[in-house]
Amino acid sequence: MKKYLTWAKLVLLLTLYGCSAEKRNDVNPVRTMISEFETGTENWIGDYALYNRKDTTEIAFLMEKDSLPAAIDSLKFSVRMEATNLGDSIFLFMKKKIVGLNPEKTYHVSFDINIGTNYPDLPNATGTKISLKAGASSTEPVKILNAGYYNVSIKKGLWNVDGSEMVILGNVTNGIGRATYQLVNRNSADKTITVKPDANGTIWVCVGEDTRYNEGKTVLYFDSIKVELTEQ
Repeated sequence: MKKYLTWAKLVLLLTLYGCSAEKRNDVNPVRTMISEFETGTENWIGDYALYNRKDTTEIAFLMEKDSLPAAIDSLKFSVRMEATNLGDSIFLFMKKKIVGLNPEKTYHVSFDINIGTNYPDLPNATGTKISLKAGASSTEPVKILNAGYYNVSIKKGLWNVDGSEMVILGNVTNGIGRATYQLVNRNSADKTITVKPDANGTIWVCVGEDTRYNEGKTVLYFDSIKVELTEQ
């Protein structure tokens, strides 16, 4: 009888272990990172590209913690990013390093971003010519100088086209027909962004404003950025 009970316990333990292992394999680990910028820039690093080196000073790039515009909620903080486009294009971007991932896995990356913008939603208006993009890469996005012109290393695509490492979330219009600051949401929805970490389990996520044929100052307030990584 004791021998029978011992074998019965062993079979039960093996069955439970098998079910538990099967359940674990069916679940894709998800890692979520939310930046709301109430205490600072939260390790997001700002930079810019697609410009001539001689124009560096006049571009006056700025990325800093700031209150949201009063029309939205001046008691809440955000990251304000701005610069002046002197030529036919400019790319303003923020990047952040994420560590501790499995270097053997591929990750699906999704974005959900709230921005404060006062670009009116009108045909051919300025805001329609600025694409908000987001993506990820296994190497740090940096600008590259070539023949006096700064490009960027991450494959972001043309201003109105998805790239292999960044996709368009939408333009930066405010959803109404007048120049009043509004909080709008942009997300990656059903677009697929995948990345494989480097050998150390590191990736870089990147959010950027891709401007084309729009000379003048661009100003956006990033209220929140949510990044979700799903292990494939």
